[in-house]
Amino acid sequence: MKKILDINYRRTLISIFTLCCLLSINSCKVTFIPDYDETIANQIESTTKQIDLFYLTMLETTSAENNGRSYNLFTEQYIEIEVELNSLLNKNKIRPLNENSTKICENALKLWQKYKKAHKEKNTIGDDDIVLNSKYMSSMLYSMQIAENVKPE
Repeated sequence: MKKILDINYRRTLISIFTLCCLLSINSCKVTFIPDYDETIANQIESTTKQIDLFYLTMLETTSAENNGRSYNLFTEQYIEIEVELNSLLNKNKIRPLNENSTKICENALKLWQKYKKAHKEKNTIGDDDIVLNSKYMSSMLYSMQIAENVKPE
């Protein structure tokens, strides 16, 4: 009788131990992220500077009066920056395990396109909008930089 209890006791202990191991394994989650890419980091920095230059130049050298900020004066720069943002998006899309950075790039591109469309529809842009657009785009690109810089080298 004692041997039966010992065997049952051991089986119970082994079962509990196995169950605890299985639960602890299932509760652990390993998330892989891609390695740091210096080329992408440099492109993010370059695009950030390009956007800053775009908005600061527009703010400091033009005015909304007399069509000084009509959309057609800035079309080429809008396109150049959109090309850079598209390039960043595509580079992030093809990297495996890179969903977060890809999402940030998608959001930055959508925001840029929204600002471009608003400028095109109004055919002008005010100082306040320039400042706000610049700050929002700067925040988006800063998020991209952070997302890239936290990746392991």
